Amino acid sequence: MKNWLVMCFLLIGCSTSFGQHLKKKLYGVYTGTIPGYTLDIGSDVIEVSSTSITIDLSEERVTQQLGNTLQQGTWEIVSSDKQVVVLSVRLEGQLTEELLTLYKKTKTISREGIFPQPTTELTKTH
Repeated sequence: MKNWLVMCFLLIGCSTSFGQHLKKKLYGVYTGTIPGYTLDIGSDVIEVSSTSITIDLSEERVTQQLGNTLQQGTWEIVSSDKQVVVLSVRLEGQLTEELLTLYKKTKTISREGIFPQPTTELTKTH
């Protein structure tokens, strides 16, 4: 009976740990450019110019470089099917999570920017 319980716990532990892995070919560096946009802060409207963005997706963490700002954090799979994986990303020092849609076939990411940032397309570079 003890052996049966141990086996059950091991199987449950293994099945849940495999749930957060992507195929190795999907890990890597993705780059793109966030287009310019306007920011309305009440009485003033500020023009924000376009900026480069790099996302390095690894098995343990995600690193995002937005212009000269570098942030690290964690990711979690929200949903997955044959063509697309949706990731929730929580970066250090950021209150809200970001959503990344990873397209398996084209190895591209669509990043939903935090309002008012527009959605940005990133392409895997290595």
